[in-house]
Amino acid sequence: WYLAFAAAVSLVVPIVFVEMDASDIQKVGLILFGIDVLYSLIVGIVIGLTKQPLVYLLFFPIIYLIGVHLFFDSYAYYFGAVYTIFTFLACGAVRK
Repeated sequence: WYLAFAAAVSLVVPIVFVEMDASDIQKVGLILFGIDVLYSLIVGIVIGLTKQPLVYLLFFPIIYLIGVHLFFDSYAYYFGAVYTIFTFLACGAVRK
């Protein structure tokens, strides 16, 4: 289910915002700084608590980079690294 939710957050959410004719500021603020950060933290916490393989942490950033190519400008590629760091930090904070 990690792959399905990663695809939904990375690809479907930007499509919805494009169809709603959201401005660039709304896309960056709500998608990049809001929804994607929360999703990264939640996935890291869930994987850390359930002690699942760490490879699942890479699903979202990889699919996100594919979605960035379709929906955002070149500056958004840097967020892939930020989301990877957030996910691993959240996982490490709760994993024992």
